[in-house]
Amino acid sequence: MTQEYSSMANSIIMWLACAPGVLIVLFQAYLFFRRSKKDALRVGLTEKQVKAAIRSATVTSVGPCFVMLTAMLSLMLYVGAPLAWLRVDFIGSVSYELQGANFAAEGMGIELGTAAMDASYLSTASIVMTAGCIGWVIFAALFSDKMEKVNAVMSGGNELLVPILGTGALIGVYASLTMDRLYPFKNQGFAVLSSAALMFLIQSYNKQWLKEWGLTICMIFGMICATVSEQFIML
Repeated sequence: MTQEYSSMANSIIMWLACAPGVLIVLFQAYLFFRRSKKDALRVGLTEKQVKAAIRSATVTSVGPCFVMLTAMLSLMLYVGAPLAWLRVDFIGSVSYELQGANFAAEGMGIELGTAAMDASYLSTASIVMTAGCIGWVIFAALFSDKMEKVNAVMSGGNELLVPILGTGALIGVYASLTMDRLYPFKNQGFAVLSSAALMFLIQSYNKQWLKEWGLTICMIFGMICATVSEQFIML
């Protein structure tokens, strides 16, 4: 990345252009939080239970947010801090955004991180990263309020099956994120297995505060195990 490209990608114009989108996300988060808190009390949850849920959700998000922020540094090197800030706030997947930036570079016949990156690349990367996820946005806008009907169809009208299907879907999502790390088995496999074993122990130990910090602890422990195992493999 040249100094000229870096100055353009991190200019005040880019910050002003990206800020409205981030403010919309923050406002939506505020609306969701206020509505969920109100509905929680309406359905019979106590104030103590609501506060416990808020604390648990906040603590649990520390690990994923830390990993996402550190990974976002690589995206900032290619598209600048303002656009990286906007894209990760909207999608929350740095790996997707990096793929979009790379696809844009490949389509233009240039290599990321080189002096060939210019205003044309920044514009193209912005369009590719935005257009690539437009299908998710349209689907969420059109069908979010119809998911209850989808649940009814998938469960065959049996409401008891809905949480089972939801749990199965969650297991499937996390399995898809981990199974490709196990084969071929390398240092990432050690990260998956070690963090899974630690999470099992944490869930077996009846301490609420430990369970709340479990995700963060397991992510850090998995990274440490992967780093240590890689050093041994290299030796």
